[in-house]
Amino acid sequence: MKYIMFWEYDSGDHNAVMDKLKEFRDIVKKDPEQHAKFISKNFTMVDGPEGFQLVETDDAEHLIKITRYYLPEVSFRFAPIVELETVDQKVN
Repeated sequence: MKYIMFWEYDSGDHNAVMDKLKEFRDIVKKDPEQHAKFISKNFTMVDGPEGFQLVETDDAEHLIKITRYYLPEVSFRFAPIVELETVDQKVN
């Protein structure tokens, strides 16, 4: 399943968040099968420290790992998505 992973944090926590981001990327590289697959770059909003990234996983525990790792600095929301061709069909 694919998700939009929305993230947000207080600008005062920026350095701590960047440190955690680097550490988490290293953890994922060591054992990618134990983590969600990041299928896009990070996108940030121009008006504050929030943004989104696309991720893919069939294991909800992978999303929980992300959330727990970045606590308490970052809050997340995951919105499941499907490609348009999957839902762009007539109903019988």
